[in-house]
Amino acid sequence: MIRSYHAILTLTASVTAICSAGDLIGFDDAPITAANAAVKGVAQYPATEVGMPIAITAAGTETVTAKATIAKGDPLCSAAGGGVRKAVVGTDANIFATALTAAAAGELVQILIR
Repeated sequence: MIRSYHAILTLTASVTAICSAGDLIGFDDAPITAANAAVKGVAQYPATEVGMPIAITAAGTETVTAKATIAKGDPLCSAAGGGVRKAVVGTDANIFATALTAAAAGELVQILIR
């Protein structure tokens, strides 16, 4: 799958750490590496230096890395080490997206952020 996105709402983040396109970005403007963290958006482009302003998709469709098997329609939250995993409804407090495609661990998955 080719990485693609369609942003309905784009925000700007002055990143506090280097990131890649498709990384989940937290409210501290750093890439998320913890499970079930609050997601501000997904980096549209890489940031090669700290403090660099980048566009992040806060609402729309994005392409991110699955860290576990995901089925179409699964609710999603952040995964340990970055990327997304299937969320447990009623347990995970930071569900931020729904899977538009299925993916195995390590594959790219299309998501809908709302």
